[in-house]
Amino acid sequence: MTQTISRLYGAASDASACVADLKEHGFGQGEVYVVAPPPPGQNDLSALAATIAQGNVLKAKAAVYAEGVAKGGTLVTCHAPFGAAAKATAILDRHNPIDSGVADPAYPRITYDDAAPFSSSLQIPALLDDPAPLSSFWNMPVLTQGRASLSQKLELAELSSNPAPLSSALGLSTLSNNPAPLSSLFKLPLLRG
Repeated sequence: MTQTISRLYGAASDASACVADLKEHGFGQGEVYVVAPPPPGQNDLSALAATIAQGNVLKAKAAVYAEGVAKGGTLVTCHAPFGAAAKATAILDRHNPIDSGVADPAYPRITYDDAAPFSSSLQIPALLDDPAPLSSFWNMPVLTQGRASLSQKLELAELSSNPAPLSSALGLSTLSNNPAPLSSLFKLPLLRG
């Protein structure tokens, strides 16, 4: 899974420096896509938008980027692999990008926390009000949604003040002086050493 990040540069030298910086930091040939301004007189916006869209940029965004490229800007798009989007964004932003007219999506900034490394690496808060955070995070339905739970099907209370409901239901005591209660119950011999 990759994240597509694009920046428009007013100077070709800024775009070239950005591409070199991306490659120096491990972004390969297939992960960096550059669209330079067309020669004078060939500023067909629909053709430019189609060229930009070939770099896996959404068509609606490609149309907006095409206007900036037609005015002489250079578009650099990076397809950052999972976990590398922040690094790619920092590199793209340090080479003087200009306003492209396309707003970046707002992601919540979650800092890394040594006390909750799993939550930090997945970029989810450690404490949530959500009763099923992994189901929400992965956009998967909760298994009992719209259906009766096992407790409801068996007509048992879901919450009970009884600390040992199974022992109570079977008529067994929870604490016993008998060192082998199951063997005694089923009249099985014990192994003695």
